[in-house]
Amino acid sequence: MICSQKAAISSYITNKELLHLILSFSETKKTFPFGQLTHLHYTAFGGEEKEIIHLSAAVELLALSFDILDDLEDLDNYEEPWMKINPSLSLNAATAMYTISLQMLHELSSVHKWKIISTFQRFALQAMEGQHADLQNEIATEEECISMIEKKSGSLIALASVTGAMLAAGEELTCVEHYSYQIGLAAQIENDYRDLFHEHKNDLSAQKKSLPLLFLKRGFNEHAKELTDFISSSETFIEHYGSIDAFKSKLLQSGVVHYLNVMKQIAIQKASTLIAELPLPQNQIELLKSQLIINSAENKRRD
Repeated sequence: MICSQKAAISSYITNKELLHLILSFSETKKTFPFGQLTHLHYTAFGGEEKEIIHLSAAVELLALSFDILDDLEDLDNYEEPWMKINPSLSLNAATAMYTISLQMLHELSSVHKWKIISTFQRFALQAMEGQHADLQNEIATEEECISMIEKKSGSLIALASVTGAMLAAGEELTCVEHYSYQIGLAAQIENDYRDLFHEHKNDLSAQKKSLPLLFLKRGFNEHAKELTDFISSSETFIEHYGSIDAFKSKLLQSGVVHYLNVMKQIAIQKASTLIAELPLPQNQIELLKSQLIINSAENKRRD
């Protein structure tokens, strides 16, 4: 997948500086979760051709371009290389990467190519709509927040999963799309919790309308109300609580940790139920569950 991606980038970009920049960004990736999702669904639905490597590389390149755009728009993750240079250069590189990923799809020889391209673009646009809602930061309810997360995070997982299945089976299965949204929701809930303690991604101090913040603002107990007052201040959690452990303890007492865990488990259970309904042999269903559900449950990004 890495070789296919590098070959595609090198074949489309003639400007040496831009080529070097894009390759340097792609080389920061040590894992390839979206490309692996594409490959997983391709094999689960009976695919056996090597063309899946090309599709997986295109999916992973699109996901990386979205990661870069997300960081530039949110102004966080400053440790990433694209946040350490002129943002205009990073923005142009990300746009080029997105365009290359689309061009790679046009090179597919599959008879399902045009269906794949249409599906790819549909989910990419949904993710952009979700990102727009997130950037507006005008979400008022937890239901609206969940809908935004399903679009922003779930659409990218759906893009990877559905196109992989489509390359093998030639059809777009709505069941795959629906459980992808739940997997994306579960992963984002976990990320939202972890980001509370990230030095460069403190959503609380930025008053980002995330599920944790929306829950706390309902003020179910004095701990939640105290945290809401803290959020409105200009202090960091270290300045206010003295340590990360004291801050985590306060979050636990507020009920938000339990709430997030319940919401995550509900999403995982919905995904598991939908996967079980797939028109696949039981061994393939169990394989998908082991890769998607267990990994999500143990997971401690798109940011």
